[in-house]
Amino acid sequence: MEYIACPISGATEFETLCQIPDRFAVEKGDLWRVVKSRQSGLTLLNPRPTQSEIGAYYDALVYDPFITLKQHPTLQDRVYKFVREYISLGFKAREVLKRVTFDSERVYQVLEIGCATGDFLLELKKRTDAELELTGIEIAEKAARFAREENNLRVFRGELLTVELSTPQDLIVMWHTLEHVHRINETLEKLRHLLKPNSMLMVAMPNLDSYDAKHYGKYWVPLEAPRHLYHFTPKTFAALLQKHGLAIVDMHGLPLDSYYNALLSEQLIAAVKKKPSGLGTLVNTALYGTLAAIAGQDPMQASSIAYYIKKI
Repeated sequence: MEYIACPISGATEFETLCQIPDRFAVEKGDLWRVVKSRQSGLTLLNPRPTQSEIGAYYDALVYDPFITLKQHPTLQDRVYKFVREYISLGFKAREVLKRVTFDSERVYQVLEIGCATGDFLLELKKRTDAELELTGIEIAEKAARFAREENNLRVFRGELLTVELSTPQDLIVMWHTLEHVHRINETLEKLRHLLKPNSMLMVAMPNLDSYDAKHYGKYWVPLEAPRHLYHFTPKTFAALLQKHGLAIVDMHGLPLDSYYNALLSEQLIAAVKKKPSGLGTLVNTALYGTLAAIAGQDPMQASSIAYYIKKI
């Protein structure tokens, strides 16, 4: 375990906001401390597992980004996979391509950090006539191997700071990845160096200023202890980016995340209270997911935000 200073201000004075369980190990009773920097306002996990310890808290058989790897998926897994494959991936690719112009006569370098099995890279390639040279980075061995062997992608196993990659990129994407990164300042610095002039970095993360975050409080699943190390708002994320000569130029909400986060938050409440997830869980998911989606029409209040970032 390690204690860290605020990555924005460098200060070490925090106030405790709440203590929360690991949603995959509620029965153990262990609690993780979520704190807020008194100087910058950034919310984060502190203390947290070290980089060598964190691997024990990821399990490819239960953690949602790796559902593709499951041999015996549950009904909920199948629904998640269907929505992701036929709705979510297409929506994400279309939104990115609205903001990044690819000329069909050029070759573009596209990098996804935390690419899991590489599905988004393939979706992006499918939706443009331009030639894309796709590269992925994925820390999970099984997911990286699947991306290489089944999806025929160039994928490095590891994290950005441990991978030998110096090719300037036209587009870098990070779907729900940056909040997992231990060395976040060093990572942002390397991202800035990898970006070509006028190229784009897209980062998607949960939004602590969202309706559902305020409604569910300590039971809001995107707190995701101990895997999510930071909990950004648009204001705190902009402050961190500014340190590295980067700025947000556009953003939009991810409306399906409102329902997904509501469902898992309701299930977490049931697990903590040792009650079965039943009809009430589904009704509350529909109600609060819809309210969150409506609020999220303003990106500043969206459950999750896709940020589009350029060098200053």
